[in-house]
Amino acid sequence: MIQVKVNQLTMPNKISITGHAQSGPYGQDIVCAAVSTLYSQLNEYLSDAEIADDGNHVYINVRTLDEGDKRLLTAFTGTVEQLAMQYPKNVTLTSGD
Repeated sequence: MIQVKVNQLTMPNKISITGHAQSGPYGQDIVCAAVSTLYSQLNEYLSDAEIADDGNHVYINVRTLDEGDKRLLTAFTGTVEQLAMQYPKNVTLTSGD
């Protein structure tokens, strides 16, 4: 199961992504591909973030937020929430500290 934790209550905002969806064979898992795509967008487009990715865990610390970053984080969280509702056995989203 992919576990996404988002803390937008304090600065820096923190996001962690761990696990694997296991909804299909390796290379054909659409749920994992969806979360990976969302992560790639954060990695590419956040203006001031520290990202650590060891292949099993992703940790993102967003140091400052401009308006574009806020929209990007809102879209990320909303889309992960939709995935968690559609695939509750494969994705969870938690918020807070």
